[in-house]
Amino acid sequence: MDDFRDYADQLQQEVVSEMAESYFGSRKDLEDKITAFEQMVEEFRSNIPKLFRAASRLHMLLLDKGTIRDFYIALDILPSCIPFADEYNSSTKIRIPFAFTMKGRYERCLCRAYHLFREVADEYLNGHYFDDPENPGRKRLTVHYLRLKALAEYINEEVERVNNALPPSSALEYVKQMDTVQMEREKIMGEACEVQGCALDKDLRFQPIDFEAYELPVVQDLPALKTVQPAIISFSRDIYSDRKADILALLESIKE
Repeated sequence: MDDFRDYADQLQQEVVSEMAESYFGSRKDLEDKITAFEQMVEEFRSNIPKLFRAASRLHMLLLDKGTIRDFYIALDILPSCIPFADEYNSSTKIRIPFAFTMKGRYERCLCRAYHLFREVADEYLNGHYFDDPENPGRKRLTVHYLRLKALAEYINEEVERVNNALPPSSALEYVKQMDTVQMEREKIMGEACEVQGCALDKDLRFQPIDFEAYELPVVQDLPALKTVQPAIISFSRDIYSDRKADILALLESIKE
């Protein structure tokens, strides 16, 4: 009889140990994923000033917000999906590309500024490959917006799974069912333990990631220059005709 009790006690300890390992292991794994995600977001934030500066260079050539909005509409790009940040207004001197007329120079400035902005926006959205220093001959992809958004969705699925499949009260209830003495005590205590269990689940619930709360700028996946160049040239000619004096003054003020 003693041997049977010893065996039962040992089996109970093994079951409890496996449950604890599964429960705490799943929670620790999720905590590590959330921590890693937050570190990736902070690393990614270093791309934001670069994106704003590239947008600012293009917007500077378009004179004002109304013209900027009309420019993107002419290219079938949603203005609401383009970052505008007044604190990054560019006053950088640029090299004016050669053309026989000032109108031609303005066209080339606008095309080049759009192309540079598009390259920066593409890297912001989709990342770029670089040589893996730890594995020669292999490439790695930089952290980028779409990857972060997908990771947030994946982690939130894990949050829901852990919260629903592994609530603390369920694990404790299963363990207590193996302890007949403890079960008798809780029968006497009544519903108090159930209330405590619900409170425990609430206190230890993982909160889903609120991706919008990180306030990362949203930018549309911009078409390549060769696709929209005719529209840019047409737009630049129209604005040059309407605001020639403003454009000439701008080009004079920003040329190297």
